[in-house]
Amino acid sequence: MASVDFRQFRYFIAVAEELHFGRAAERLHIAQSGLSQQILKLERSAGVQLLSRDRRGVELTDAGRVFLDHARQAVELADRAMTSPHLAERGKRGSLRVGTTILGMPPMAGRLVQAFEARFPDVEVDLRPRLISELIDGVSTYALDVAVVISPFKSVDPPPRYQQLGTYELVAAIPEGHRLAKLERVPRAELLAETLIEGPRNINPVLTDHLHRILFGELEQPRRLEVVEVEEARRLELVAEGKGIGITGTSPDVERRAPGVVFRHFEEPAPFVDYGLAWSATQTSPFLGSFIEIAREVAASEGQLQPA
Repeated sequence: MASVDFRQFRYFIAVAEELHFGRAAERLHIAQSGLSQQILKLERSAGVQLLSRDRRGVELTDAGRVFLDHARQAVELADRAMTSPHLAERGKRGSLRVGTTILGMPPMAGRLVQAFEARFPDVEVDLRPRLISELIDGVSTYALDVAVVISPFKSVDPPPRYQQLGTYELVAAIPEGHRLAKLERVPRAELLAETLIEGPRNINPVLTDHLHRILFGELEQPRRLEVVEVEEARRLELVAEGKGIGITGTSPDVERRAPGVVFRHFEEPAPFVDYGLAWSATQTSPFLGSFIEIAREVAASEGQLQPA
């Protein structure tokens, strides 16, 4: 097999993710004709067609899908190698890239990070906040070593591994003075008569639809106010203004507070969602195994699961 210009790996990844040579060239800041030539050279070096091209666009071949995963791993290892001298100057022998939501981490996940840092002080934990929808993509493309996610999450091929850490109980966020604020527990059916304030569904449609099912079953919430802003604070502001009812999550060791808003549990059975860690089965980080093991210890110590 002929030698490969390593840049071709990055070029191929861009085309595979965009499935369009023009968009990939724009993303890479190179000419489309030059990109096409580099991909052809890569295919000649590999001795197999990686992309199928026709008038409808670009698709990965079966060989291309296999090659894509290996190309991503190769690029990730190269990037890790380039950062290693800088980490060594700070007394670190490596890093672990942990994805979190832009809204922050659950308390147990924070305790996990602290426990890992205490046991491995020579490993730099690189926290990378992202949108919920970007966390699984980050894991599957090796941009993240592991991510703190809410389950269920969107499907990718191959599916990531998952370790539950804990649960969030879903509670209703209600304006002070609202009729439902007088109840200790809110019947789910009562929400069907109220405007439900939600974040953008396209950020995580799998989770949004799951929340609707566990709250309302097969019934459709007829009055939904979808807020463009991702931040929960904006939705709680609208609740305080009397624009509707919100749904939020709370863990056992966190008491929710927001000006002008009261939080009420739902009638039994209380609705819960899981949160935990997601990572790729082919992840290359040498520290990931220890991080997952400590995660299981922390979860077991807090009664979330039985020790393995």
